[in-house]
Amino acid sequence: MGSFELVSSFEVDYAPVSVKKWKSSRTGLELCLIDQECPIVNGWFAVATEIFNDSGCPHTLEHLVFMGSKKYPYKGLLDVLGNLSFSSTNAWTSTDQTVYTLTTAGWEGFKMLLPAYLDHVLHPTLTDEACYTEVYHVDSEGKEKGVVYSEMEAIESQSYFVTELEKQRTLYPKSGYKSETGGLLKNLRVLTNDEIRKFHADNYRPDNLCVILAGTVDENELLECLENFDAELPERSAGNKRPFVDSEQDEPLKSSIVKTVYFPDEDESSGSLSLAYCGPKGVDLVSCLAVEVLGKYLTFSSVSLFNKYFIEVQDPLATYTSFYTDDYIQTTMNIEFSNVPVDKLDDFPSKITKLLQDHAKELDLERIKDIIDQTKWDLIYEAESSSEMFSTSLIFQFLYGDKSSKDLPAYLKNLDDYEELLSWDLEKWTELFKKYFAENPSLTILTKPSAELYRSTKKENKHMIKDRKAELGKDGLAKLGEKLEAAKKKNDAPIPDQILESFGQPDPAKINFISTESIATGTNKDVVNDLTLDSTKKILADTAPEFPLYVHFENIKSNFVTIDLLCSTFEIDKDLLKYIHIFDTLFSLPIEEDGKVIPYEDVVKQLQRDTVLATVSTSFEYNFDELLTFRIIARSENYEKSINWFTRLLFNTKFTKDRVKVAVERVVNALPEQNRSGSFMLKTIFSKHMLSERSIARAGRPFIEEDFLRGLLEKIDTDFDSVVGPLEKFRQQLLKLNNFRVLVVGDVSKLEHPVSQWEKFISVQKSTNEDITMIPYTSKVLSKDGQEKSDKCYMVTTPGSSSSFMSLITKIPLDVNSPDAAKIILAAEFLECVEGPFWRGIRGTGLAYGANIYKSDEFGFLSYAIYRGADLEKCFEVGKEIIESYATGKTPIDEKMLRGAVSSVVNSLTDRQSNYAKAAWRKYYDDVLIKRGPNYNQKLMKALAAVTAEDVLDILNRYFVQLFDPATSMCFISCNPTKSENIEKFFLGKGYKVTVEHVTAGNDEGDNDDSEDDEDEEDESDDDSDESDSEEESDSE
Repeated sequence: MGSFELVSSFEVDYAPVSVKKWKSSRTGLELCLIDQECPIVNGWFAVATEIFNDSGCPHTLEHLVFMGSKKYPYKGLLDVLGNLSFSSTNAWTSTDQTVYTLTTAGWEGFKMLLPAYLDHVLHPTLTDEACYTEVYHVDSEGKEKGVVYSEMEAIESQSYFVTELEKQRTLYPKSGYKSETGGLLKNLRVLTNDEIRKFHADNYRPDNLCVILAGTVDENELLECLENFDAELPERSAGNKRPFVDSEQDEPLKSSIVKTVYFPDEDESSGSLSLAYCGPKGVDLVSCLAVEVLGKYLTFSSVSLFNKYFIEVQDPLATYTSFYTDDYIQTTMNIEFSNVPVDKLDDFPSKITKLLQDHAKELDLERIKDIIDQTKWDLIYEAESSSEMFSTSLIFQFLYGDKSSKDLPAYLKNLDDYEELLSWDLEKWTELFKKYFAENPSLTILTKPSAELYRSTKKENKHMIKDRKAELGKDGLAKLGEKLEAAKKKNDAPIPDQILESFGQPDPAKINFISTESIATGTNKDVVNDLTLDSTKKILADTAPEFPLYVHFENIKSNFVTIDLLCSTFEIDKDLLKYIHIFDTLFSLPIEEDGKVIPYEDVVKQLQRDTVLATVSTSFEYNFDELLTFRIIARSENYEKSINWFTRLLFNTKFTKDRVKVAVERVVNALPEQNRSGSFMLKTIFSKHMLSERSIARAGRPFIEEDFLRGLLEKIDTDFDSVVGPLEKFRQQLLKLNNFRVLVVGDVSKLEHPVSQWEKFISVQKSTNEDITMIPYTSKVLSKDGQEKSDKCYMVTTPGSSSSFMSLITKIPLDVNSPDAAKIILAAEFLECVEGPFWRGIRGTGLAYGANIYKSDEFGFLSYAIYRGADLEKCFEVGKEIIESYATGKTPIDEKMLRGAVSSVVNSLTDRQSNYAKAAWRKYYDDVLIKRGPNYNQKLMKALAAVTAEDVLDILNRYFVQLFDPATSMCFISCNPTKSENIEKFFLGKGYKVTVEHVTAGNDEGDNDDSEDDEDEEDESDDDSDESDSEEESDSE
């Protein structure tokens, strides 16, 4: 009989999921299985990590685990094996946990990798050389590097980091919750490997590890695998302390506290406010759900209390408010207000306190019950589409729940807690509201930008490097360079072939992609219907002759239906595109019907009752940024209601003066925060120069349209008709019968009258004989620069961001069915995959947190992208050196790495289609929008299998080497002003025509024209990149 004993087992009532948990009687190791139909197997390996200082041991250890284990002492073995077994690995460190993840296309590859991964977690090598390169070192130029150091350097001066650190210090003076587990820079500089080893020895014990799996898994094979692993572990010793649970607990606040903190930035116009309250015990599930409901009542949607009084008003105090909890042994409730004008910050706390106290007498019970119901259906939808909500609860129960796990069903089995809350009366809710919000002592943190701190930090950093160079001298710097090279050589020792071969490789034929049924009706001629399918028969039987609307169904297993209305913005006059900043609030406007106006508050409340989600976005699934997409997700039984909502929201909403002004003020007031984001500003200058004024993706960038938006604010007060007129013209041009592509994703068998329900929607529109509008391809709205993709380097300086971001681009064939397409995808993956050339040469040496290369089908370019760069110049040089070394044959293309790159691409394909809805959206994208066929996955896998090393060599020479030649490439950069001069000189020296744009205080835009006149990200999203340049969706709430 094995050592693993079943301690909990149950079926989930609200989703086709079962949960089992075992515990080893020998070691205390815990194992959980979330049995859920899915082509992906996900794993989470959670360790409770408690520390009482800011050394960064938990975070550095998270990185060092991947540098080799006692059984497999080779850096990157896990990731190389992952590449070969259709898997990807990752990890995160939070205040109370470190969690290692494994995502695999199918059980076969997961099973192969699991024992080796767990060996790395419990028995890492933790060599001094790995610590030196991965954590912190100084290079031969006197610059501070290290993967962990670079990661923390990028965020330590950010406003949210400064706020969170002050909160932790104040609320948790005695416990480990006070610690910055990522490591403060000053602590990372002096952290020793011995400290990390001790932390591992104290915390990484089998009885402090919980292994969680989700997906379609062979239970017997899983237990056999874990039994064999567990048998090699030492037996559990008595008296082991349980992190956090057995430690001294912090007392709740006795009185309210207000603190002010500062972060460096030249723009001192806006800051933020953060509120924190001590809440119920984390294991009191009903009370925790209740405070979550109240938090949403205060902040969630445009009709919440705080939005109504502080944001959805003229002259707002903030642009956005949010609620979240820190789920520790004692819950902490957090409320944040973003983009608060600095001159209003100091008076804001008293207004919040007064509103809470006054409102305690007049809680809206109906609204609370609405939120309970919405929260319940959000949970059910999430349970159908993802396993993360299950793993999150399992990790929390492991950290803080009953060690016997008898309480586990209470976390996941049913929805009884929601029913209990629905039974509460107003008196009980009022009592809870007072206890945890209105009369509960709070910590308020006012976070303000400081130009003085920005200047002093800039000066300090400059002196620090100068002093370090002087102290070390040429000889000292040279020795540091030698030490780094020696460490890299030791770390990068090749993995013996026999070790890799001993693991084998899973069969790609066993990967099961989710299949969906496509049905076209009305004016949709994009697919050929399979007339043998019951779903097709039902759709066609419900379609009237000459039905004038384009409708496309993807039939899937689901209790929910998603309806997308895709509209081409090419139908809108170019001069009207910038009104998108107002038009995207369409779902939160008043409705005029039968001569009566329904206030926007009532519209939003009823919309939320009938739907799970309602959004407006300028993209489709983060692609096709020239589409305007209206989306509603609802329960299948609310299909008719959803269609009626589209009719009312698109055609009967009213642009009123107060709602329009609120929308514009929100966008303008959010500018300072956006300008502090290096990655956001990289996307902005990319759109500004790559796209023409015909592009709505360009018009949707507030930084580009700031003058227009500020002008609108004046017009709204003085001549509102001149504002509402263009908005109605925008509506009229966009919302035409032949400009709607209706995509319905759901279970057709559960939809009543799936086609004829659209008759009313059609009836309110003018009939037309015109053909369906063309799909708005991004390639049609490229600027001159966007078409040529050469010669230029556009830079923007961002004082609020300490990291650098870069995107180099060069032309590739725009044809998605080009014979070169699969070869480019594979060559890119070969270079960028985990433990591949870029990973080792750039991330592994601390030059940047991320280095990627990918192709964009919509723009027709290949991009080399740097994320959170510590040294952009070196990133350019090293990237160029790596590519040219392979292109010239100096470095041979390793066949195993090439096979691993194929597996990595396959894993990405399955990961993007990990549930039925995602698979349906991807199929529509592949078949209808990008037009590469409904079986693109299978075609790509076949094409990848045929690519040879010689093919990759050819592709590298024809396309990839062009990335570093100014005659054939363009460059976009976002960096801190302290780095701009050197970066500008570097790219001028390379032959680029450089234009520098400055984000200055007050958000004025200035150009440095010394090198080139200004002319008319992170990464752009497409099928071969996980990044997105699309605007975030605008929520109806």
